Amino acid sequence: MKKKLVSLVLTAAMMGSVLAGCGGSSSADNTPAAGDAGTAQTEPSAAVESADASEAAGADQGTEDLSGTLSILSWYDETKAAPVIEAFNAKYPNVTIDFQYSPPVADYVEKLSTLLYSGAGPDIFYMALENREDLIKGNYVEDLSNEPYMTDGTIPDSVKTTYGADGKAYSLAVDCWVGGIFYNKDLFDQAGITEEPKTWEELLEVCQTLKDAGIQPIMDNCQDAAVNFTAPLYGSEVKSKNPNIVQDIFDGKATFKDTWTTPIAMWKEGLIDNGYLTADMVGATSDEIVTAFATGQVAMILSGSWNLNTIDTINPDMNYKCMGVPGTEETYYCGAVNVGLCINSASQNKELAKAFLEFAASPEGLEAQYKGYGGFTIANGYSPEFPEEIAEAVTQVKDGKYYIPMADWLSYTESLRLTYIQSLQDCMVGTITPEEAASKLDAKLAEVSAE
Repeated sequence: MKKKLVSLVLTAAMMGSVLAGCGGSSSADNTPAAGDAGTAQTEPSAAVESADASEAAGADQGTEDLSGTLSILSWYDETKAAPVIEAFNAKYPNVTIDFQYSPPVADYVEKLSTLLYSGAGPDIFYMALENREDLIKGNYVEDLSNEPYMTDGTIPDSVKTTYGADGKAYSLAVDCWVGGIFYNKDLFDQAGITEEPKTWEELLEVCQTLKDAGIQPIMDNCQDAAVNFTAPLYGSEVKSKNPNIVQDIFDGKATFKDTWTTPIAMWKEGLIDNGYLTADMVGATSDEIVTAFATGQVAMILSGSWNLNTIDTINPDMNYKCMGVPGTEETYYCGAVNVGLCINSASQNKELAKAFLEFAASPEGLEAQYKGYGGFTIANGYSPEFPEEIAEAVTQVKDGKYYIPMADWLSYTESLRLTYIQSLQDCMVGTITPEEAASKLDAKLAEVSAE
């Protein structure tokens, strides 16, 4: 039996981070709702204080020249945040953490918006894809570009581009989630496939080889905007050649039709028209697809790192791996940088806030976050052992070889996400063409931008 490194606790912890990448917010159009200030304040604030010096291990070695109270609105609950708070207080025993938690995604975005709009925002908080635009454009967050962890190579460029604007970085994100094509190595061996496909044409050849061997090649229900074929194909075929293409779309210099038709057509003509993906799969649940994969009924599925534990629970001895979606020249993965810490630009405790972020970027802080939050560390300075099935994918995502549309759609994110998925499903069942699917995104952008 293979040694598995993912536990139920780690997988559950990851899910809070994954929601942001998957566009899980129920708030429409990426616009935070001010909500009811009274409602936003109903969750109690938990003060997490350092223990007495006589009882706290290592407190006498802490940094005692900083003191005061630092407020945080956390994306993670107290149980997950405890290792981080404890490690921080071991270094800064005279700093009290005023800890508040709001569950992601919609509740968190709404509560943070309410606090910031009312001038009662916490000293530090989290930036997600869903609130990134409003936090940056509203000048609610401190510029972190010149902080040591941003300039010394600790934080990869993928974080700076995800949570930055105009060459500035506004959020400290240290981990990610990853996804791609999960494939059954034993079924590949059974069909005589000895290598992972390196190009789109080779992937199609693999599908046919599996089919000829009596093995169902692949399953996907096309229900996830973050984990599908067309997103990484867009990254490899379009975005890699023109990094500014999405901004050009929003500036009216290009269209979704111009740029999305090609990856959607590659997907439809290659996988659907050849019968490897079928219209009835749209009705399958994600659980059904994962179970089919784990029980050897299908050779490949599109999936994310949050399903590792489910697969291992169903079939502990399964021999599988996550590979990227190969394009004509490059291979891209599904994935995203997780939420990141920000400093409130209006904070009166910026020295403490900066100390917390500096700690979060340190080897000790990275280790504490890995233990508490369970995301896959991409910051340099701490290198945990990742599950073998996903290790290469983590490396590739860290190096920027991934694409998630919601990270690029800075405005009207939720409206575009819903249109994107519906259009792909319509294309999969044959009611519209790839060109029409891409054009629907143009129509939706025109509609919501005119409101």
